[in-house]
Amino acid sequence: MKIFKILMVSFLFTISSYSQQVWDMTYLHVPGPEIGNFAQLHKKITDMAQGESRTIQDQWVFRHWYGSGHSVVIVDVFNSAEDAVNDDIWGALGSNYEKLSDEEKKEMDSTFEKWWGYFDGHIDEMRIFNGEKHSASQEDINWDIPFVWVVGNYNTSESYDDMIDAYMNWQTKPNVESGIQLAGGATTHFKGSGSDVMFFAGFKTLEDFAKSATSQGSPESAEAGSKFWSMVNGDHSDQIYRFVGKMNNGKFDLAGPDN
Repeated sequence: MKIFKILMVSFLFTISSYSQQVWDMTYLHVPGPEIGNFAQLHKKITDMAQGESRTIQDQWVFRHWYGSGHSVVIVDVFNSAEDAVNDDIWGALGSNYEKLSDEEKKEMDSTFEKWWGYFDGHIDEMRIFNGEKHSASQEDINWDIPFVWVVGNYNTSESYDDMIDAYMNWQTKPNVESGIQLAGGATTHFKGSGSDVMFFAGFKTLEDFAKSATSQGSPESAEAGSKFWSMVNGDHSDQIYRFVGKMNNGKFDLAGPDN
């Protein structure tokens, strides 16, 4: 226990020097035909697990569309590593559970058992996101749609910031400015499994993503593309996801109107 406390203090001290958000990402293996059912269960549990003990600021859930990897990704957003550690989902869930009637408790017991069963074999990682420095976005985006979320994982032995800047100048900024891409950015690895740098991009449709993949930036950004690839170490992986839903005013809002 003493060793754990020392490690945790070191962990919090290290990441507290950053002013960025912390993303706690959970990857699940949910069979494709059952993802819709998982989403409904996740909404019920998320709505029930809200309260003063929670420090979570936001949550985004995505389902796998194309490529290798896990079928569901849950992104919990916190203002700091301390908030991530102190977030008490079980305390909030237990407190709200005790307020239910006996019949409602039986229903919630069944819901929780089914929901928690999907976490068998899950993996986690914690990443750092500097939204001010490492992102670009169109204005007034409607995120309440099943938009396309594309993720690329890369490793490098060079500066994370230099790698991110090169990619942003090559792909993200030109695509956002042209209107093909809704938004995009990058996170860097901090804790758990995962790549050094993870790039992400949001597109309104698969057709828009296909246009960006075909164009591969603009002629003016070609130099930045060459610089980016010169910093890539080893293999990289790409995944295509669709947006499932996010937290909105303390409730989990499934993608689409009236969901």
